[in-house]
Amino acid sequence: MLKFLFRLAKEENGTAVVIIALAFTALLGFAALAVDTGILYLEHTRVASAADAAVLAGAQELPDTGKARAKVKEYAQLNGIDPAVIDIDVSGDNRQITVTTNKTVNLHFARLFGFETSTVNGRATARIAPVSEIIGLIPLGINENLLPLSAGSEYMIKGGARDGNPWRGIIEYPGQGNGGSNYRDLVVNGYDGNVKIGDLEGKVPGNKSGPTMQGIDDRINGCRDGCTWDDYQNDCRRVVIVPIFRDLGLEVMIVGFAAIFLERTEGNGNDSRVWATYINYTVSAETDDSLTNSYLYSVKLTE
Repeated sequence: MLKFLFRLAKEENGTAVVIIALAFTALLGFAALAVDTGILYLEHTRVASAADAAVLAGAQELPDTGKARAKVKEYAQLNGIDPAVIDIDVSGDNRQITVTTNKTVNLHFARLFGFETSTVNGRATARIAPVSEIIGLIPLGINENLLPLSAGSEYMIKGGARDGNPWRGIIEYPGQGNGGSNYRDLVVNGYDGNVKIGDLEGKVPGNKSGPTMQGIDDRINGCRDGCTWDDYQNDCRRVVIVPIFRDLGLEVMIVGFAAIFLERTEGNGNDSRVWATYINYTVSAETDDSLTNSYLYSVKLTE
């Protein structure tokens, strides 16, 4: 192509000059298109990624819509998106959030043809769904009689002798062993088996106060960041997952799951108790949208 243009340039012909001018204009146009298209593609990728990050961060705060909206704006700004150009839509059941945003991009070569800017758009949707099965549970839980749970409210997850229930609330998972050290390890590290909604689990007879309370205290004392139920690190040892159970007399049925923040232990021996605060929390696990008693959620991008 260039040889052809140079050959034409040597000819003393006005037509050649016109052709050369037109050819260079076309080449310049293609260069402008290639460069600015690349810039727009790169910026679109960045905006789309920012929308994904923002919507995932926001969804982790659902069903608290106020916190979810604030988190979307925070993460959008961290990823270079002006919060003023973000549109946030939350579904009626407070389980789904959609983020739409845009960014004005300055063009370069295209300015020669009168195009100074262009707009790229980003859109993402994330939804939370109740967890249907999980590993890592501690051997304490929440009775479904206490439902509905309220974020920030305290619940007793292990009772004492004076609470009127001969069962202290310690759950027996399959294969966990009956020694005291087993219960301490279960509290500290969680059960390594998979527990599903509808599973039947045993009740541990007696109090098991010593190992249970030691495990709880180890987790509470393991927090070095001064965490509280409404301001904690994601890996805080005081945040644990527990089952929500239905008491059937000789055993319990798992009807849901919840995340709690361990607050304190009190008393000792047969009268020892454990208190915890329910928190909104998300994990990566199997889900079932039809569940109504599970208060632990998993977040997934749906768009």
